[in-house]
Amino acid sequence: FQFSDEEPIRVRVLDVDALSLEELHRAFMHTLVRRRPAEVCVRVASRIASFRDRYGHHSYENMLRDCGQLFGPVHGPELLALFARCHSTISVPFMLDYTRRYGQFSKKFLAEQVEKSLRPAFFDFLRYQDKGGVRPLPLVVTKPWSLGAYTRLMSKSYLKSRLHEQLKLHGHVPKDELEQHVDVNMPVEARADEQLSAAGALRVAAPSRPSNQ
Repeated sequence: FQFSDEEPIRVRVLDVDALSLEELHRAFMHTLVRRRPAEVCVRVASRIASFRDRYGHHSYENMLRDCGQLFGPVHGPELLALFARCHSTISVPFMLDYTRRYGQFSKKFLAEQVEKSLRPAFFDFLRYQDKGGVRPLPLVVTKPWSLGAYTRLMSKSYLKSRLHEQLKLHGHVPKDELEQHVDVNMPVEARADEQLSAAGALRVAAPSRPSNQ
């Protein structure tokens, strides 16, 4: 393409500060499950849960660096722009449920999970005696519709323990909690920022066309 230096070029830029929280969260998850496999989506959700256990500037920098590597060089700029805007407001159970419904694991990841389960460890014949002494296949292979298959892939965090406890005691997580896209424990600073954004204080005015003189 060749553009004349004298003619203006129209470029569409998404103003993420002008989006409502629901639009922002769904846009991020829609883009994430389209661009990255399900195992990466779960790791991003897990990274947010771990960050919320240890709020701090250093933890924030580590989270941005780790998620930037997970997003990859191709889709990183697009995903990071949305992630930096919604990481403190989006609900992790909502992310897991969205990934469960619309995400897709890569073939390489599933093959690694199956191969790992087929490698016997010491005393597996005793540990899995009721299953013929063979370690069962992972839940992401046998029950990909189960939310527990996704929580098991998360790293250690308070939220993972709470979700695992709900699944163990009740067999499910309440539907309202999975559909709630906003984190119920959102920090006070994030709530104040969202109130400013909803009031239009963070919106950027559209550039005016230069007058011809």
